[in-house]
Amino acid sequence: MALNLFRSGLSTTNNRHVLITLINIRTHFTKAPNHHTKPKWRPYRRAKVLDIDLPDFDKDRKLRSFTMAEQREYFKREGIPPVRTAEYKPLFIDASTEPFEAYVPPEGDGKATLMSRDRLNQFYTSLKKNLATRKHSSTIRKHEPDFEPLLFADIAQQKYVDAHQALVSRDEERLIQLVTPGSFAEMGRGLRYKTLRWKWIEEIEPSYVVAIKSGEILKGMTMAQVTVRMHSKQTCAIYDRFGRLMFGSETIPKDVLEYIVFERVLTFPYSQWRVHSKILPSWLPPSDPLLYTFEKANIKLIDEGSSEDAIDDEKKRDQINKEQESVTRTIPAPNELKTPIPTISDISQHHKKRTIGYT
Repeated sequence: MALNLFRSGLSTTNNRHVLITLINIRTHFTKAPNHHTKPKWRPYRRAKVLDIDLPDFDKDRKLRSFTMAEQREYFKREGIPPVRTAEYKPLFIDASTEPFEAYVPPEGDGKATLMSRDRLNQFYTSLKKNLATRKHSSTIRKHEPDFEPLLFADIAQQKYVDAHQALVSRDEERLIQLVTPGSFAEMGRGLRYKTLRWKWIEEIEPSYVVAIKSGEILKGMTMAQVTVRMHSKQTCAIYDRFGRLMFGSETIPKDVLEYIVFERVLTFPYSQWRVHSKILPSWLPPSDPLLYTFEKANIKLIDEGSSEDAIDDEKKRDQINKEQESVTRTIPAPNELKTPIPTISDISQHHKKRTIGYT
């Protein structure tokens, strides 16, 4: 039996409220249920209802009123990672982009004698800069007590040689320990498909320090740069991917005068002196260009006195000759055929199967 509550009312009798409810008692049942019995329609009926997770704004409001301990407990209970504030990722700067007050080499250095006028001017200029050099040297000694400019020149020269040997052997892990990232990209530029051969022969003059600079790039981060003068004999040769010589020579040494800048982060205890850059003065002559190899073009010489009509006729003649050569190459001569040309007697004997044509 089923109960159907369809009407209720409130009436007043003798100043009393009486709730009257009419109940319809249904004693019969329908013959068919109010849904489909075929199971193939179940997925379609299920697809008509979509479960959507609506945002609970009240929960977010309560979450903002929680303390840090209550928020941490709630996130841990719900399995949600804690919300972190937007912060910048820390950056590690281990090298500068440019030298501090780059040293300007005197013109004619490396060629002037000890008693020449240029060499005396160079010595007088170095005396004036000696006071600033001592000031920056004391800054370096605060972080590196064993620093001595006279001894540092030999250490810098050895690092310079080791860096070039690592470049020749393409040992990138060793090279990045000896040079800064900027110098690493500059030294390996253009050598991807080439072969480098470099060798240190000897030093013409002992290497010595010509300038020392230090500065604070960021707060609490001090860097130092030392410029070393190197005058030596070296051999350098570059070969292309086909093994052809593009630059220099492996047998003929050349005198090389260089001013190499070495850099170190003084406030970082695990830093090392590394090759930073090379100073190229404005009066330095340009180096020899690289010799590239190309495929030799087939150029036909034409007399200047010939007219345009004659040139056009010659081009047409060359085109006709090329077409005739292509035709003769595609069609073989009769004596070159592997299968002979059929005769009338061969054609009359139609009952015999015989292969006729080109192979």
